[in-house]
Amino acid sequence: MAIDLIILTVVGCAVEFLGIFVFNKMLVAKMIATAISLLIMLVATFRWGWKGLLLSPLLALSTILSGYLINPQVTFRQNYDWRLYLAVLAQLLSMAINLLWFKKVKDERETIKSLQSLFALCAIDCVVSLLALSLVYFMTAFTFSLLGFIIWNAFGYVILFVGAFILSRQGILVNVKKNLINQRIEREEAEDFKLNLPDEKEDNLEKKKGDF
Repeated sequence: MAIDLIILTVVGCAVEFLGIFVFNKMLVAKMIATAISLLIMLVATFRWGWKGLLLSPLLALSTILSGYLINPQVTFRQNYDWRLYLAVLAQLLSMAINLLWFKKVKDERETIKSLQSLFALCAIDCVVSLLALSLVYFMTAFTFSLLGFIIWNAFGYVILFVGAFILSRQGILVNVKKNLINQRIEREEAEDFKLNLPDEKEDNLEKKKGDF
Protein backbone atom coordinates (compact mmCIF):
# COMPACT_ATOMS: atom_id res chain seq x y z
CA MET A 1 0.00 0.00 0.00
CA ALA A 2 2.75 2.44 0.97
CA ILE A 3 4.63 1.85 -2.28
CA ASP A 4 1.46 2.23 -4.32
CA LEU A 5 0.51 5.50 -2.60
CA ILE A 6 4.05 6.86 -2.97
CA ILE A 7 4.00 6.10 -6.70
CA LEU A 8 0.58 7.76 -7.08
CA THR A 9 1.83 10.79 -5.15
CA VAL A 10 5.03 11.22 -7.18
CA VAL A 11 3.30 10.71 -10.53
CA GLY A 12 0.33 12.86 -9.51
CA CYS A 13 2.45 15.77 -8.26
CA ALA A 14 4.75 15.72 -11.29
CA VAL A 15 1.92 15.58 -13.83
CA GLU A 16 -0.13 18.14 -11.89
CA PHE A 17 2.82 20.54 -11.77
CA LEU A 18 3.38 20.28 -15.52
CA GLY A 19 -0.35 20.09 -16.28
CA ILE A 20 -1.16 23.38 -14.55
CA PHE A 21 1.65 25.01 -16.56
CA VAL A 22 0.37 23.58 -19.86
CA PHE A 23 -3.26 24.48 -19.17
CA ASN A 24 -2.28 28.02 -18.19
CA LYS A 25 -0.43 28.26 -21.48
CA MET A 26 -3.47 27.03 -23.43
CA LEU A 27 -6.09 29.04 -21.55
CA VAL A 28 -6.05 32.55 -20.12
CA ALA A 29 -7.37 31.62 -16.68
CA LYS A 30 -7.29 33.48 -13.40
CA MET A 31 -6.90 30.26 -11.39
CA ILE A 32 -6.72 26.66 -12.58
CA ALA A 33 -7.25 24.42 -9.60
CA THR A 34 -6.76 20.97 -11.06
CA ALA A 35 -5.10 19.16 -13.93
CA ILE A 36 -4.92 15.46 -13.04
CA SER A 37 -5.46 15.60 -9.27
CA LEU A 38 -9.12 14.57 -9.37
CA LEU A 39 -8.26 11.47 -11.37
CA ILE A 40 -5.39 10.60 -9.01
CA MET A 41 -7.73 10.97 -6.02
CA LEU A 42 -10.30 8.75 -7.73
CA VAL A 43 -7.67 6.04 -8.26
CA ALA A 44 -6.33 6.37 -4.70
CA THR A 45 -9.76 6.14 -3.05
CA PHE A 46 -10.73 3.25 -5.31
CA ARG A 47 -7.60 1.30 -4.41
CA TRP A 48 -7.12 2.19 -0.73
CA GLY A 49 -10.30 3.84 0.59
CA TRP A 50 -9.88 6.70 3.06
CA LYS A 51 -6.09 6.25 3.09
CA GLY A 52 -6.06 7.54 -0.47
CA LEU A 53 -7.04 10.96 0.88
CA LEU A 54 -3.53 11.29 2.33
CA LEU A 55 -2.31 12.35 -1.12
CA SER A 56 -4.40 15.52 -1.18
CA PRO A 57 -2.06 17.98 0.66
CA LEU A 58 0.86 17.29 -1.69
CA LEU A 59 -1.27 17.32 -4.82
CA ALA A 60 -2.77 20.65 -3.78
CA LEU A 61 0.72 22.00 -3.09
CA SER A 62 1.93 21.01 -6.56
CA THR A 63 -0.96 23.00 -8.06
CA ILE A 64 -0.03 26.11 -6.10
CA LEU A 65 3.71 25.83 -6.78
CA SER A 66 3.16 25.41 -10.51
CA GLY A 67 0.81 28.38 -10.73
CA TYR A 68 3.02 30.57 -8.58
CA LEU A 69 6.46 29.66 -9.96
CA ILE A 70 6.12 28.84 -13.66
CA ASN A 71 2.73 30.21 -14.70
CA PRO A 72 3.02 31.69 -18.23
CA GLN A 73 0.32 34.18 -17.18
CA VAL A 74 2.61 36.24 -14.98
CA THR A 75 -0.13 38.62 -13.85
CA PHE A 76 -2.09 35.72 -12.35
CA ARG A 77 0.74 34.16 -10.35
CA GLN A 78 -0.25 36.07 -7.22
CA ASN A 79 -3.62 34.29 -7.20
CA TYR A 80 -1.90 31.00 -6.33
CA ASP A 81 -1.64 31.67 -2.61
CA TRP A 82 -2.63 30.05 0.70
CA ARG A 83 -6.31 30.80 0.10
CA LEU A 84 -6.36 28.90 -3.15
CA TYR A 85 -4.32 26.14 -1.49
CA LEU A 86 -7.01 25.65 1.16
CA ALA A 87 -9.70 25.67 -1.53
CA VAL A 88 -7.88 23.09 -3.66
CA LEU A 89 -7.23 20.97 -0.58
CA ALA A 90 -10.95 21.04 0.25
CA GLN A 91 -11.69 20.12 -3.35
CA LEU A 92 -9.49 17.03 -3.18
CA LEU A 93 -10.67 15.99 0.29
CA SER A 94 -14.25 16.17 -0.96
CA MET A 95 -13.42 13.05 -2.99
CA ALA A 96 -14.24 11.27 0.25
CA ILE A 97 -17.74 11.18 -1.25
CA ASN A 98 -16.42 8.13 -3.13
CA LEU A 99 -16.22 6.23 0.15
CA LEU A 100 -19.96 6.70 0.67
CA TRP A 101 -20.56 5.47 -2.87
CA PHE A 102 -18.45 2.34 -2.26
CA LYS A 103 -20.26 1.72 1.00
CA LYS A 104 -23.56 1.84 -0.83
CA VAL A 105 -22.61 -0.50 -3.67
CA LYS A 106 -20.50 -2.68 -1.29
CA ASP A 107 -18.49 -4.00 -4.23
CA GLU A 108 -16.47 -1.55 -6.31
CA ARG A 109 -16.47 -4.01 -9.21
CA GLU A 110 -20.15 -3.19 -9.77
CA THR A 111 -19.16 0.41 -10.55
CA ILE A 112 -16.38 -0.66 -12.92
CA LYS A 113 -18.57 -3.10 -14.85
CA SER A 114 -21.19 -0.45 -15.59
CA LEU A 115 -19.98 2.51 -17.66
CA GLN A 116 -23.10 4.39 -16.59
CA SER A 117 -22.29 3.92 -12.89
CA LEU A 118 -18.65 4.91 -13.38
CA PHE A 119 -19.57 8.12 -15.18
CA ALA A 120 -22.24 8.85 -12.56
CA LEU A 121 -19.56 8.62 -9.86
CA CYS A 122 -17.28 10.94 -11.86
CA ALA A 123 -20.13 13.43 -12.29
CA ILE A 124 -20.80 13.42 -8.54
CA ASP A 125 -17.08 13.96 -7.91
CA CYS A 126 -17.03 16.95 -10.26
CA VAL A 127 -20.09 18.59 -8.69
CA VAL A 128 -19.08 18.01 -5.06
CA SER A 129 -15.44 19.02 -5.61
CA LEU A 130 -16.53 22.15 -7.51
CA LEU A 131 -18.84 23.20 -4.67
CA ALA A 132 -16.14 22.56 -2.06
CA LEU A 133 -13.59 24.53 -4.08
CA SER A 134 -15.91 27.49 -4.64
CA LEU A 135 -17.25 27.68 -1.10
CA VAL A 136 -13.88 27.45 0.64
CA TYR A 137 -12.37 30.02 -1.70
CA PHE A 138 -15.35 32.29 -1.02
CA MET A 139 -14.84 31.94 2.74
CA THR A 140 -11.12 32.76 2.52
CA ALA A 141 -10.90 35.23 -0.37
CA PHE A 142 -14.47 36.60 -0.25
CA THR A 143 -14.79 35.96 -3.98
CA PHE A 144 -17.39 33.57 -5.34
CA SER A 145 -16.02 32.11 -8.59
CA LEU A 146 -18.28 29.12 -9.27
CA LEU A 147 -18.72 29.83 -12.98
CA GLY A 148 -15.06 30.72 -13.34
CA PHE A 149 -13.89 27.48 -11.76
CA ILE A 150 -16.18 25.51 -14.08
CA ILE A 151 -14.46 27.05 -17.11
CA TRP A 152 -10.93 27.11 -15.72
CA ASN A 153 -11.06 23.47 -14.58
CA ALA A 154 -12.78 22.09 -17.67
CA PHE A 155 -9.63 20.25 -18.76
CA GLY A 156 -9.36 18.56 -15.37
CA TYR A 157 -12.95 17.35 -15.50
CA VAL A 158 -12.48 15.90 -18.97
CA ILE A 159 -9.32 14.11 -17.80
CA LEU A 160 -11.29 12.64 -14.89
CA PHE A 161 -13.93 11.08 -17.17
CA VAL A 162 -11.56 9.87 -19.88
CA GLY A 163 -8.96 8.63 -17.41
CA ALA A 164 -11.54 6.78 -15.31
CA PHE A 165 -12.79 4.95 -18.40
CA ILE A 166 -9.30 3.95 -19.56
CA LEU A 167 -8.02 2.89 -16.12
CA SER A 168 -11.17 0.90 -15.35
CA ARG A 169 -10.61 -1.16 -18.50
CA GLN A 170 -6.97 -1.76 -17.53
CA GLY A 171 -7.87 -3.17 -14.11
CA ILE A 172 -6.33 -0.31 -12.13
CA LEU A 173 -9.55 0.91 -10.52
CA VAL A 174 -9.90 -1.86 -7.97
CA ASN A 175 -9.99 -2.18 -4.21
CA VAL A 176 -6.60 -3.85 -3.84
CA LYS A 177 -7.32 -5.54 -0.51
CA LYS A 178 -10.67 -6.97 -1.60
CA ASN A 179 -9.21 -7.98 -4.95
CA LEU A 180 -6.41 -9.96 -3.29
CA ILE A 181 -8.88 -11.64 -0.93
CA ASN A 182 -11.16 -12.57 -3.84
CA GLN A 183 -8.21 -13.99 -5.79
CA ARG A 184 -7.17 -16.09 -2.78
CA ILE A 185 -10.71 -17.41 -2.32
CA GLU A 186 -10.98 -18.27 -6.02
CA ARG A 187 -7.59 -20.03 -5.89
CA GLU A 188 -8.58 -22.04 -2.80
CA GLU A 189 -11.89 -23.02 -4.38
CA ALA A 190 -10.08 -24.16 -7.53
CA GLU A 191 -7.64 -26.25 -5.44
CA ASP A 192 -10.52 -27.79 -3.45
CA PHE A 193 -12.26 -28.66 -6.72
CA LYS A 194 -9.14 -30.42 -8.01
CA LEU A 195 -8.77 -32.38 -4.75
CA ASN A 196 -12.35 -33.58 -4.99
CA LEU A 197 -11.92 -34.88 -8.54
CA PRO A 198 -11.55 -38.70 -8.71
CA ASP A 199 -8.07 -39.87 -9.61
CA GLU A 200 -7.86 -41.30 -13.15
CA LYS A 201 -5.59 -44.15 -12.06
CA GLU A 202 -8.04 -45.26 -9.38
CA ASP A 203 -10.84 -45.18 -11.95
CA ASN A 204 -8.82 -47.40 -14.30
CA LEU A 205 -8.06 -49.89 -11.49
CA GLU A 206 -11.71 -50.05 -10.55
CA LYS A 207 -12.63 -50.77 -14.16
CA LYS A 208 -10.01 -53.57 -14.39
CA LYS A 209 -11.29 -55.14 -11.19
CA GLY A 210 -14.76 -55.00 -12.59
CA ASP A 211 -13.62 -56.82 -15.74
CA PHE A 212 -12.13 -59.65 -13.66
